[in-house]
Amino acid sequence: MVDFILGFHCHQPVGNFEYIFEKVHRESYGPLVRTLTKHKVRFSFHSSGILLEWWEKNDPDFIKIIADGVSAGLIELMGGGYYEPVLASIPGRDRTRQLEMQNSACERLFGRTPEGAWITERIWQPDIIACLKDAGIKYAFLDDYQFFQAGVSPENIDNIFRTEYGGDYIDLFPIHERLRYHIPFANPDESLRSVLYMENRTSRLSVMFDDGEKMGAWPDTYEWVYGKDGKEGWLDGFIRLARGSLNFELPGEVLKRVKTRLPAYLPISSYREMGEWTLSPEKRIFYEAARVKKEPAGLAGGIWHNFFPRYPESNLFHKRMLVLSEKIDKAAEIYPGVKGRALDELLKSQANDAYWHGIFGGIYIPHLRKAIRNALIMACIKYKQFAGCGIEIERADLDMDGEDEIQVSNNDWLVVYKPSNGTVIALDCLKEGIINPLGDVFCLHKEYDVIKILDESGISGCEPGKKQDNDKNKEDSGENNPPLTIHSQVKYPEGLCLNDLSYRTGLMPAFEMKLNGENLVFKEPCIKKDEEGGWIEILSRGFRPDGHGTEALDMIIKISQKIDIKLDLKPFNEENTVFEAVFRLAFPGGNGPAVSISMDDFISGLNREFEGEINTPSSNEIRVKDAFWGAAATVKCEAASGGKFHVRPVRTISLSENGFERIFQGIEIFFNPVIIKGRTSLTEFSVWVEKI
Repeated sequence: MVDFILGFHCHQPVGNFEYIFEKVHRESYGPLVRTLTKHKVRFSFHSSGILLEWWEKNDPDFIKIIADGVSAGLIELMGGGYYEPVLASIPGRDRTRQLEMQNSACERLFGRTPEGAWITERIWQPDIIACLKDAGIKYAFLDDYQFFQAGVSPENIDNIFRTEYGGDYIDLFPIHERLRYHIPFANPDESLRSVLYMENRTSRLSVMFDDGEKMGAWPDTYEWVYGKDGKEGWLDGFIRLARGSLNFELPGEVLKRVKTRLPAYLPISSYREMGEWTLSPEKRIFYEAARVKKEPAGLAGGIWHNFFPRYPESNLFHKRMLVLSEKIDKAAEIYPGVKGRALDELLKSQANDAYWHGIFGGIYIPHLRKAIRNALIMACIKYKQFAGCGIEIERADLDMDGEDEIQVSNNDWLVVYKPSNGTVIALDCLKEGIINPLGDVFCLHKEYDVIKILDESGISGCEPGKKQDNDKNKEDSGENNPPLTIHSQVKYPEGLCLNDLSYRTGLMPAFEMKLNGENLVFKEPCIKKDEEGGWIEILSRGFRPDGHGTEALDMIIKISQKIDIKLDLKPFNEENTVFEAVFRLAFPGGNGPAVSISMDDFISGLNREFEGEINTPSSNEIRVKDAFWGAAATVKCEAASGGKFHVRPVRTISLSENGFERIFQGIEIFFNPVIIKGRTSLTEFSVWVEKI
């Protein structure tokens, strides 16, 4: 009999749609736990705190089934960060808080405090051991790939390992990658053989711990796992075959019975696929070529933290979160109440899903980004209320480029200003009842999967509107064959064209200016404030980007109940000088039917194809109304010489479990004032939001 630890990790992102929670619960979590407990299979189980909250509210009977399974010795609960943060990416004090929140929830709901932990995305960093130990965690699960990186041989991977950092010890179980792909993506007898045998011998200990969603909620898996028309599904078949061959074990009992540990020191790492996703497209191409040639020497992916330089939007948000975490911690010494109210929102903002992108949409999904950004906004508001600071002016290097950014806020707005190029790189509305990261417009970044589309699909010769043949992306596995894993399928949206695949380097500022297509260079700004009036002014002088040091404009950004930007353009003596100001705005309703845009006599829903241009002889405004948000945003311009507005949508394409999909991110508003040779030009913008 082979000892087999079977475990499932269940999680839904903070901010995911209600119907997704319901669908995945109906197709995966519910039938999975009910089937396993019906057959009295012993298994390990982890659920993030956000999912526990949903179950408690929407299916309390399911909570009772788990609690009964725990009491009967069938289920061993795993701890972890409550909101599923990457523990290695947050301060130690917040790691401990996240772990203790999860422990408290398990104790309250199931009468048991976990002794083992699910490490989010198996992202390992040795210094998290101390926080795990402080939370009562004695063991955790990581991928076998991480042990191989540490020099462990395949012949020894079916053992229990012990690691240490700073004198703190923890035991580790390696999850066997082959089992992640064979359960349930192989016929039951083949899956059983993979559990029983390793390296041409009987396994000493087999471990499979993976996403619960793949047991019914991933594409084409529900009928395969649970059966159809009275036919036995994979799960029943596997359990039936396993009787007499496997001991379904709980990890806590294995640790008590097996005393031997192998020492191992693991590098900062994650599972193999995550390491691949973190690589730059150029490195990924080299990596894939080496893997095809079976050149394993030195072949390794990157670490999760590399998503921060990959996605500057994630980097900026992460550093803002770190700054606020420290502020809340310090304020708690003076205002104890801030810890309870602001801290929970801060911890919610640390949920991992919208910080990165792999096989799922991740950071490309607007409502996931909005959820954690709104949480950070709420944490900021509650901190400011307790600390009694109406206006804050702070300097910190929020993008790790060596330059301090300026973060200013009053009771209505939070603005992050980039001094060197005069751009607004974050624009958050703090108004009561309509908070919104208004400037959170995400762009398509250079992605390995996009390069693959260009190389393999023939899209390079595609004209806009030309439809692609999606049939070539589908593989008919046959009625009696296992479904393909999501790592094996690629489906393209109809009408995919080059416009969908144009990417940008760097983030898209909420406001920026360009002279002849280039950003200006700015001197260190002067900042004024009026506490009683609740306003802040940033005064900057911009210079031409050609290196001649010629003044181009004076700019004043005033933050009060609205944002006012005044641009005093200096005389240009060259012909055909083009100056452009750009606003980028995102809305909770996206391009849904609740959102509409109006410009002059033009009115359109954002759910339709739109792109508009209007002339502005003196003044004009663009208004976006979002009934889902309950507010409208207006951009108004007054230009002495007139000019042109041009508005267009921002869309991206990204890989998800269902293949590639187009995603609406927001709108860009371009304004080109008329430049008259030798004359100054005054242009003023106002941006405001109001409830509707």
